[in-house]
Amino acid sequence: PNPLNFPMSYPYSVDLIIFDFDGTLADTREDLAASVNYALRELFLPQLPVDVIIGFVGEGITPLLERILGPERLHLVEEAVALYTKHHRDHLLDKTCLYPGVPEVLEHFRGKKKAIISNKSCEFTARIAEGLRIADHFALILGGDSTSHRKPHPEPVEKVLEALGVTRKRTVMVGDSPLDVLAGKRAGLLTSAVTYGFRTREELMKAGPDLLLDDLRELTRYLG
Repeated sequence: PNPLNFPMSYPYSVDLIIFDFDGTLADTREDLAASVNYALRELFLPQLPVDVIIGFVGEGITPLLERILGPERLHLVEEAVALYTKHHRDHLLDKTCLYPGVPEVLEHFRGKKKAIISNKSCEFTARIAEGLRIADHFALILGGDSTSHRKPHPEPVEKVLEALGVTRKRTVMVGDSPLDVLAGKRAGLLTSAVTYGFRTREELMKAGPDLLLDDLRELTRYLG
């Protein structure tokens, strides 16, 4: 456990916990990379290692493929997105699994309102949550196409707060990316970052979360 700017008196009382999805609740690396490499293969382009692909993840599939294709191949982005989507629709649960401790943490906080905010499509996020049998824990699931702006913009967070009728002072944002921390901070929430996801501890520390966790189960110590 590594509290940074967390209130000294914990457990901190909350009514709502907002979770990121990929890299926080679900390890989606292999299936995500497989769909990207399918698109690259169909476009007669070299495939990439999983870690390289995951390094570009965070802001949604179109920015991901724009970065992978590079400025000289931006004309292929639309086709690449269509290929990715076609493949991912049929293969999003081939190897995807929950991170250790996720079922226990969600059960521990069963009495709290919980929501998911992802930058991937709402369809895919909801389908994976259903497939991994955790969807019933969440009052609301938002994807990158659920609002005009994606994280790190605070709009998705504001939409959740309004929909669930919870104040920002009694809400915590939990994610694995600086984008999650920034979205939470911009909406005035306490923020918690997990180090086991898609981003390094150093990247997360620069974003300045209030709480840094190496294991999601540590969250039960800090929130009440």
